[in-house]
Amino acid sequence: MKSRGRLIYLFFPIFVVYLLVLIVPLVRALTYSSLSEIITDLRSGIIPSIEYTYIVCAFVAVLAVLAALPYAYVMSRHRSTFFKAVDSVVEIPIMIPHTVVGIIMLLTFEPSMPLGHILSKYIPGYSFDDTLFAVIITLFFLSSAYSIREVGVSYQRTVVDYEDVAKTLGLTEGMSFLVVSMRLLARSMMKGFLLSWARSVSEVGAILIVAYYIFPSFIKLAGVFIYSQWLGFGLYPAAASSAILIVTGIIVTGVFRVVETVGVRS
Repeated sequence: MKSRGRLIYLFFPIFVVYLLVLIVPLVRALTYSSLSEIITDLRSGIIPSIEYTYIVCAFVAVLAVLAALPYAYVMSRHRSTFFKAVDSVVEIPIMIPHTVVGIIMLLTFEPSMPLGHILSKYIPGYSFDDTLFAVIITLFFLSSAYSIREVGVSYQRTVVDYEDVAKTLGLTEGMSFLVVSMRLLARSMMKGFLLSWARSVSEVGAILIVAYYIFPSFIKLAGVFIYSQWLGFGLYPAAASSAILIVTGIIVTGVFRVVETVGVRS
């Protein structure tokens, strides 16, 4: 039997503390509200808000994965200093405060701004703030990096070599990408989708600025809905809605992990 060494005695307590930092707040959030309070809160509008949020964020995550594929393809074949500098731009949205992202979106896409003015000329009735387009482009700006990085790392490690082998066997460049690369990247695309989806679901700051309500339905994304509950009615209803959001998020993530595992094994 191999000795685990002394380093385990240093790292294991840190491992335990880290898990406690994650688990204790989650358990507190799930147990703070009574079952009757949670059942009552189901009628507050949180369920339609969660459903809408999950669907919109799934659409954004699909866009992120679709953008990640050509991005990874190009970057895997160009490793010069210029392209490395370009690649660093991908991570900038991660470090920008989210309220600043909201301001940036308004400065870019509002009809009174240069790009927004051009869009308004070609799109009848174009507006930006409080629209579904504002939500989608803002969430894509914030979450696409996660898919880009997840797919890009896998592409650069091994996929290019397999593509080259496939081309020596007679496959065209397009067929080698579709037949070989897409299969090898399936797990990375699923992980990228989940990370971008989760990042989109968690966003609040930027959405508060660009789309507090989403016209014409006046629906709010889940994070904004819970924030408005806290402002208007205090901690108790916001805590109950938070518990509902956490439970549904755990269920969706668990189902996705099962599908990912089954898909990889098959």
